[in-house]
Amino acid sequence: MPARNHHTRRYVLNAAAFILMEVAALALVFHNGQIQRSWIGQGINSVNAVFWGSVENAERYFHLREENAVLAAEILAQQQMLGQRQSQVVPDDTLGCWIYRTAQIVKHQFKGTHSYFLLDKGEDDGVENGSGVITPRGVIGVVDAVSAHYSYVRSFFSAGMTVSVREDSTGVTGPLVWAGNNRNSAILHNIPHHITIPAGRVLKTSSFSGIYPPDIPVGVTGESRVSTDGTREIAVNLYENPSQLRYVIIVSNAWREEIEALEQ
Repeated sequence: MPARNHHTRRYVLNAAAFILMEVAALALVFHNGQIQRSWIGQGINSVNAVFWGSVENAERYFHLREENAVLAAEILAQQQMLGQRQSQVVPDDTLGCWIYRTAQIVKHQFKGTHSYFLLDKGEDDGVENGSGVITPRGVIGVVDAVSAHYSYVRSFFSAGMTVSVREDSTGVTGPLVWAGNNRNSAILHNIPHHITIPAGRVLKTSSFSGIYPPDIPVGVTGESRVSTDGTREIAVNLYENPSQLRYVIIVSNAWREEIEALEQ
């Protein structure tokens, strides 16, 4: 056993001595040999190139994820409206009575109780005032003004904006408004006080809106309380974070004018 320990110690010492000599040799080469320094520099540059190439690939990957989100939104729209497809021939971007157009956000501003988006689609692309703006994870706002190539969208995260939503298990519908304190919170109003919706239930857009298609998930319920007018208010945690958005979907009801004419 002592002989074995002796051999082990000698092996460790030899290995340490070898590593020290290699480090010293590299140091001498780097300080004294221009060609060798060039080789070492090229090696370092190659490592840097691999590293920064990986970073660029990662950025490209996340950009592709955003583009895939747009495709996912279109697929979601098709799945949601498949049962409503009409027998007549309709354009490729029209499903049932809803027309879907993808758009990119070119500017957004969140300031106090008013926020807005500028989109890269306008009148020349078929966008009209009153069109809704959505993502697969929620409602974003309403087109408030259009030019030839751009749209001004009043964000849901503004005072006075409401969305009709429903909870499936109870069948309850009500107006959803931005809570005003952060961009991840909203409040569901005007729920009868005797109806309790447990926390964690998914809220979706209802079929009562002429602006947004039904069944778009917007968030989950939280705590509730009875307000001063005797109705129940429910806190809602929103799915979508508008500050991270780059792409959205503009939705228009192809039969809106016909519906509005009947309502007059």
